[in-house]
Amino acid sequence: MMRFHRLMAATCIVGLAVASVSIEAPACPFCTAVSLTFAQEIDQSDAAVIVRLVKAPPAAALAPRAEGPLPKGKFEVVEVLKGGDLVAAAGHTGGQGKPIEAIVLEDKPVGTLFLLMAYKADRGNSYFNTMSTFQCSLFMLVAMEPERLLWSSPIRLSERGVDYIKALGALPEKGPDRLAFFMQHLEDEDDSLARDSYDEFAVSPYEELKGLSDRMNAAQLLAWIEDPKVQANRRRLYATMLGVCGSKDDAARIADIIAGKGSAAEQPEIRAGLDAMIACYVALRGAEALDLVDELFLERKGSDKDIPFTETYQAVMALRFLGEESDLVPRERVLESLRHLLDEPKLADLVIADLARWEDWSVIDRLVAIFKDAKQDNIFVREPIVNYLRACPLPEAAEAVKELQKIDPEAVRRAATLAGLAGITAAAATGDEITPAPAGSALVGVIADVQGDEDPNEEHPALPAVAEKGPTSATPSPPPGRGWQWALWAAIVIAVAVFARAALRPTKAPR
Repeated sequence: MMRFHRLMAATCIVGLAVASVSIEAPACPFCTAVSLTFAQEIDQSDAAVIVRLVKAPPAAALAPRAEGPLPKGKFEVVEVLKGGDLVAAAGHTGGQGKPIEAIVLEDKPVGTLFLLMAYKADRGNSYFNTMSTFQCSLFMLVAMEPERLLWSSPIRLSERGVDYIKALGALPEKGPDRLAFFMQHLEDEDDSLARDSYDEFAVSPYEELKGLSDRMNAAQLLAWIEDPKVQANRRRLYATMLGVCGSKDDAARIADIIAGKGSAAEQPEIRAGLDAMIACYVALRGAEALDLVDELFLERKGSDKDIPFTETYQAVMALRFLGEESDLVPRERVLESLRHLLDEPKLADLVIADLARWEDWSVIDRLVAIFKDAKQDNIFVREPIVNYLRACPLPEAAEAVKELQKIDPEAVRRAATLAGLAGITAAAATGDEITPAPAGSALVGVIADVQGDEDPNEEHPALPAVAEKGPTSATPSPPPGRGWQWALWAAIVIAVAVFARAALRPTKAPR
């Protein structure tokens, strides 16, 4: 039971430092931030300090099977980064300042430097209303002891790491000049700095990355791309950066990688991040580069090539970026590439939504034929086809829906339900009011932007047929109330609070 207490308390304290971050148009459209950046964590905290460990917990308390309260170390404040009044009020500054006690889960020598952040309970109702359900639970736990600052787990810093953290406050809030600082630390020997710099790029707008083009080192970026030891997510970032600053010669090297030639044939790890490298290649060569992309990943008609689904999927992701985020290639040329997948009915649904979103109404007849010829192994393609036709403003599309309804009325009804649910989901995500969609616009208004963090390794599934009963409508009823979920959360909060407080309560030393 004591080990459970320790686990619950540690989870709560570490989890309190986690907050949702609004991210839009990331600099690397194919990257996902690994964690909150140092700057984001400091911004969300009430106080942040650089501290030095002055008393480590006993080594026995750090053993994996140790029981009793979570081990704590004592730290002296070296420098206050934020919330100086709160830190002073808590008595941690000045010549006679008392040490900060914080949970320590790793064995580090006395004198080691750390970053510590604190969170106070009294943040007001406005803060409470912005939190997720999980954050609300943690807030309620902390609010039970409002007089305290709750300190996060310490983050170890090297001497260079201290300089890095101290420099953050002087950086511009956004823009290429901010990213220029982090660009110096990509692949830094201090992995915490390399990781944080990557995350800063991953959460910054793509336009800011483009503003760095004249300060990038293309040769260094290409060397990192061709290094099999570089992590795949970072390789995606470097390929995106190279697409902004590289040359035709660089494009030839990238072409060999995406084709699996040269070193990429011997070290397949280099091809991890294929989506970003395809986009990089097209960015450097222009529209003509799509001929190779089509040949390698998309063209299937009259071909016996066995193209892995994951590679086709990543090629589609690259094309979505080129069609949505850049003007490097005319959108009509991107659509020409996407239409190749209509020759493979099992993959057609990968691109139907894109064709509708970009208002390519040239494939009505092809999609109707795919609907009619659908077999059990690709029956799932029928719903997106119906929604494409409903989104199309042309009269022949409306006539096609009537024809297809006679063939498979259940698929037509399911398509209406799926489009309606997508609309509810999109409205809930943006906070917009849910209103019935016009009959002819069931798809275009609710197609969400496709993000680069979808899992390309999932098998392409066939959607099971869902039998529906009762009256049908293009606009489904709103989802049922969720009061039971809040009741469940309340019970969880109470349980977490009880266990965590029991674990954190000081215990008497044995006599």
